[in-house]
Parts: sequence; C-alpha cells; structure tokens
Amino acid sequence: MRLRQLAPCALLTALLAILPTGCGSVNGGVRVEGPAPTALPWSGPVYVADRYGRAWQHPETIDLTTLILLDGLTWRDWGAPRPRATGEASCKVGCTAGQARSYQIRVVLSDRVRRGSVAYYGEATITPVHPPAPTWATGFARKGSLNLPDS
Repeated sequence: MRLRQLAPCALLTALLAILPTGCGSVNGGVRVEGPAPTALPWSGPVYVADRYGRAWQHPETIDLTTLILLDGLTWRDWGAPRPRATGEASCKVGCTAGQARSYQIRVVLSDRVRRGSVAYYGEATITPVHPPAPTWATGFARKGSLNLPDS
C-alpha cells in the first residue's frame, strides 16, 4: 500500500527533472532578437517654472531669483529639447553702484523632466550677448537648475 502512495510522487519528480523549469526558460536561456527599443520623443506640453513654482510656456518674463529678472524674452524652438531665447537680465536688488542695471542675454533651456502628462525644463544656461556680465550677475551668468514641481 505504501508503494502505491509513493509511485505518483516518484513519477512527478521524474517529470520535473526532464521538463524545463522557470518562467520563460528555454534550453540555453532566454533568446532576445532585434534592436533595443529607443526612447520616444516627448510630444506633450512643456513648461518652465518661475521661482514661485508657476508654470509658463514661452514666457516673455521669468522671475528666476529674488535678485534677477529675465525680461523681453523671444523664444525659438519652444518644446524642443533645447529652446533658445534672447532678452535682458535685470538687477532687482543689490546692484553694484556705477554698473548697468541690465544686460542683454541668451538663454538655453534643457533637461526636460516629465511630471505627469506634462514636462518642465530643468536647467537654464544664461550667457551675456556682450561679455562680460556686470559683477552683480557673475554667479547668475551660467548653467543653473530651475524649479521643478514635485512629481
């Protein structure tokens, strides 16, 4: 009687030993064919956030810091990976006496970051059209991180 009870267990053990095991296992492992998938380009709306976290599309003015305002911005290629603008950076407070309170700039936005069904530019590169920038803007005329809303 005991032998009859062990026979089904022995048969199951023998079958498991000869059958492939594991999810998706094929003799020699998993076989992958074809090219790797590529990232799809972003096709939704893209924004830039000001220092208050307000979202803007191709803004004429961006209040980026408590000290400096970007104004008169004219954009090219908004929504692309690297839109460009020309405009003016103005000193709001703490300007150095005897220096210009504003200067002409070029702006390049980059590093699109998705937040839900939209994206935001995460970095800005700001360069003077006619270097050098005034001393009050020395730390500003560079590449810097932009405000991003929480995901």
